[in-house]
Amino acid sequence: MWRYAVGAIYINDQKYNADLVIFDKDGTLLDFGKTWIKVVRGLIVALEKNADKKGKLKQKIEAALGISVDTGEVDPFGPLAMGTFTECDTLISYCLYSSGIRWDRARDIVHSTEQEVFAGGIREHNVVPADGSLGLLKRLKQRGIRVAVATNDNVTDTTRDMESIGVLSYIDLIVGADRVDKTKPDPEMVYKVLDELGIDAGKTILVGDMLVDTLMGKNAGVMLTVGVCGLLPRDVLEEYADVVITSLNEIQ
Repeated sequence: MWRYAVGAIYINDQKYNADLVIFDKDGTLLDFGKTWIKVVRGLIVALEKNADKKGKLKQKIEAALGISVDTGEVDPFGPLAMGTFTECDTLISYCLYSSGIRWDRARDIVHSTEQEVFAGGIREHNVVPADGSLGLLKRLKQRGIRVAVATNDNVTDTTRDMESIGVLSYIDLIVGADRVDKTKPDPEMVYKVLDELGIDAGKTILVGDMLVDTLMGKNAGVMLTVGVCGLLPRDVLEEYADVVITSLNEIQ
């Protein structure tokens, strides 16, 4: 029964007493590749149709975001992996602009197409939870540990993603890039979570798959940073994170 003590978390048989766990979203609570490869593919198809540029945008958008929808490769240091939703919007808009579409029109097409794709279910139907995410969030809830999400995505879409994978009820707070002035690795997201939930950084664990997540946690002075292997190899994460895991199932 000791393994299920209130406020206790176990990673690699090491016990941590925490009041709060802050998770990154993409690549941590969501399977990055399985989710975003399909979503970006659907977005490209819709953009080429709406911009009347069939077959002319795919390579530009892939190069701009650092992704290949054919091979499933994602640059872990590219805009899709590290950038904000707004930054990716701007890059995609530039792809349309560089294809001969007036800048204001390009922005309008991107925004309206994203609304069409996301509201039409392409994003909702392709959101895939990371292995172990549901079970972990349930365990944290049962032990009275608060849960927050800090993401470079926006709050509205993140809320929908969490609802799509069935974990929204386990999450106490979502802070997105649209709620802060400075994004990762700046600690502002963590500070906002701590302030709104009234919890000390010294009782907080941060879990993420990218270096900006770990650096954000360290900049905020959290008790522990946990790196999740995915886009980045273990040896890179081990240089920065306090603990490195291959799956959320390793957090008990």
